[in-house]
Amino acid sequence: MLVRQGELDSATRALKDPGSLGTVVTGPPGVGKSFLASAVLSSLGTSIYPLRLRTSTTGRSGDYACLGALLARLPHGASASPTGLLLAVEHMLREDAAGRPVVLVVEFAGAIDEASVGVLLHLLLSGTARLLAVAQRATDLPADFLRLVRRGRLVETPLHGIGMPETRRLVSALVDGRVASSAVGELHHACGGNPAAVQGIVRRERATGNLHKRGGVWTLEAVVQPEQGSGTDEIIRARWAREPQDVREVIEHLAVARRVPIAGLARLFGSEVLVDMEDRGIIAVDASEHRCAYLREPRMAELVRERLGPDRHRELASLTSLGGAPEESGLDREDLVSYVEWSLDIGSKVGPELVVHAACVAVSLFEPLRALDVLNRAGELPEALKAEAAFHRAAALSLLEQKEEALAVLDELPAEVVEHLGPAARARYAAAKSELLSWLPERGEAREPLHAAWDAFARTAEGDPAALRAAAETLDLAEFRARAFQGDFLPILDALESASHRVGSSEDFRREASLLLAQGWAACGREADAAALIASLGLNAPQQMDDDAYVAAAFAVWIANGDWKRCVDLCEHYVDRGGRRLSLRGGLAELFLALPLVIAGRASTALGPLLNAVAQLEEFPARNALSTAYAATAFAYAQLGDTGEAERCLERARATSGPAPWLFVHLAEFSEGMARRWLGDAGASEFLLAHAADEEAAGRVSAAAEEVFGASVPGTEREFLWVERLAHRRQGPLSHLMASIAAASRRKDPEALLEAAEAAYGMELDELEARCAALALDFARDRSDSAAAGRAQTRLDRLTRVLPMLPLVPQVPAPVLTERERQIAVMAASGATNRDIAEAIGVSVRTVEGHLYQVFLKLGVASRSGLDGLV
Repeated sequence: MLVRQGELDSATRALKDPGSLGTVVTGPPGVGKSFLASAVLSSLGTSIYPLRLRTSTTGRSGDYACLGALLARLPHGASASPTGLLLAVEHMLREDAAGRPVVLVVEFAGAIDEASVGVLLHLLLSGTARLLAVAQRATDLPADFLRLVRRGRLVETPLHGIGMPETRRLVSALVDGRVASSAVGELHHACGGNPAAVQGIVRRERATGNLHKRGGVWTLEAVVQPEQGSGTDEIIRARWAREPQDVREVIEHLAVARRVPIAGLARLFGSEVLVDMEDRGIIAVDASEHRCAYLREPRMAELVRERLGPDRHRELASLTSLGGAPEESGLDREDLVSYVEWSLDIGSKVGPELVVHAACVAVSLFEPLRALDVLNRAGELPEALKAEAAFHRAAALSLLEQKEEALAVLDELPAEVVEHLGPAARARYAAAKSELLSWLPERGEAREPLHAAWDAFARTAEGDPAALRAAAETLDLAEFRARAFQGDFLPILDALESASHRVGSSEDFRREASLLLAQGWAACGREADAAALIASLGLNAPQQMDDDAYVAAAFAVWIANGDWKRCVDLCEHYVDRGGRRLSLRGGLAELFLALPLVIAGRASTALGPLLNAVAQLEEFPARNALSTAYAATAFAYAQLGDTGEAERCLERARATSGPAPWLFVHLAEFSEGMARRWLGDAGASEFLLAHAADEEAAGRVSAAAEEVFGASVPGTEREFLWVERLAHRRQGPLSHLMASIAAASRRKDPEALLEAAEAAYGMELDELEARCAALALDFARDRSDSAAAGRAQTRLDRLTRVLPMLPLVPQVPAPVLTERERQIAVMAASGATNRDIAEAIGVSVRTVEGHLYQVFLKLGVASRSGLDGLV
């Protein structure tokens, strides 16, 4: 199996284990329990005799109802007594199995009568059969089976919904190709964690053309709807239909309201029915302040809402109306948005405050289309909410990369409305315009709206100190962001450091200031300080690993420190937990995943996510990162020796323009210069050095050092001294390594270069290690230092097997062995003794020893073991 191999192995072992009576596969509806049970039977093949049984889904049933098919085959009179029936069933199964183990496959979808339980227990305890059961929870089993689970006689195999990595593996196997992260996120959401549903969804989306190939990568055109009408849905509908009237009413109420405080629910329906429903696992109560009850099965809520008529819809909606107090609803973010959408669908009245709040929540969930849909259907909003709605509409359009339209929404707010905004709202308006103008420089200077807001505050009479403080924080952060967008860190580093621990400021303000400070330090030579700051933020709030701002800052810091593996882990974690957010951020996530790999010299590994990133960014150009993706892909192809593809990607990178954050621009320029250098372009070094000069002039010495170092192959004294000079203004292991390589290259010191190669090996920077080894080999040969040359050659030989191409090929020819010396060296390396060699070629042992001495001297080795890989 591509997924759930561990669970499959566990269940199979339980059925084979002599000390076990079988296994129970548990998990929520639609998670693929029956699918796994079928896989277990398939893995056991014809070595077993399976018998499928099913409990009733229509309420209570008569005795032995579960065994109806077996009883029909019993001889007349065999069921006259319970004992006779047990023995007859046991005898019949043994005959049917013909010596093979019997496996009873029982799906506990509903009630089971005690008589059937007794027969099943007898078959298990007598050794006649093993059990492969399927149930939502172990507590759904009859009491006798539950005791066997608790005693370990029946092994529980719990299932949970599959994650993003498993969905990617399944979809990749089904389409036999690479799949974009944005597509994986959508398909994962649509399948609901059930691997059995993936195949049908993929087949449907391919047939409609929604799932299509772009540049060799499978990607999606639009959103994917979940599979409808599955067998699981029918089971859920049947369970709902057979519930008593009072239970059905509670289910309907919760299906509409999503979550209701348990105290209010008890006033409507009484506590007895709620206790019974909680004991049976129909509802659960969360640990929130409001102690809200909710249906344990989200799919049941969806199916019940579908079956309710319009009148019943409106009746329940009026009972559960949330009015204008979203913070008191008890709903989580997704439930709140879906509640408002559903209420608007049925024409129920929804408070305008709740509509605007739902739009805000949808934007925070990276669901801009839902935010726009809610606002478009809300009708005329009160004057007091129009500005707030405009903020959320602009934010949604900005997420969709419709910056012009977003700015137009803000510009359409009448001047008198803007003038009458409170301090906090006025600051948010200015900050939103400032951010959009960063992307649209032709429409105005990004900081101009901020200056206008400060001027307006200066003209305002004294107001609420808390509101004024919040407004000042918003404007300060907007100013910092505008400068950081351009890479203008140096003038604001002191202000950012002060803001990061400003007394009396909000936690969110200090946190965002700290993230911007870390990026500024990383760019301006304080890489170690930046890494320590990011580490402290991650330690204090590990949940930030899923936060876009934290991920962007951590990536910038760790890439500047050469900590490429941590960058990869960070981005893989983001992709694996991204969900539907990847429909907007999948291209960026895969680009950020690939960049550290290609910079570290692992082009073969980087190429897959790079091609995925390009395919996604061509369809949805998130944050104008397409140029960076093209340049990085060119860099990867150049490392792999594919000149044609590298040049094609470089042409596309140059043809793609548009404002982008400084880090994207820097990485695009660096990747382009390095690709050209690997392709042998004579102007590549000057291209990199020109950009390095600009970076240094702006105070971004870390970025400047990367570009100078990249240009210094094979390098001149000017470049080496430049790298060393910049290193004095930097921190961190990568800076020290670059300075060591530059100094050793300038002095032509093979031993120092071999030490640098070992440091690069420790950082797993294969390309830098190969560069050091190649230079060390040349310098050692120039000095006739055979020992250093031998060590460098051994290191280079290992790297040749790892890297598709070397960044630098040794230029000084190796000492030439005579034909006789090579012959003896080959035999010695294969393990032949001196006497064996002498007898084989017809010379004396002393002659062999003399030739071996010359071989050791020329190749710089001290023993026969050192010849391995050299001859």
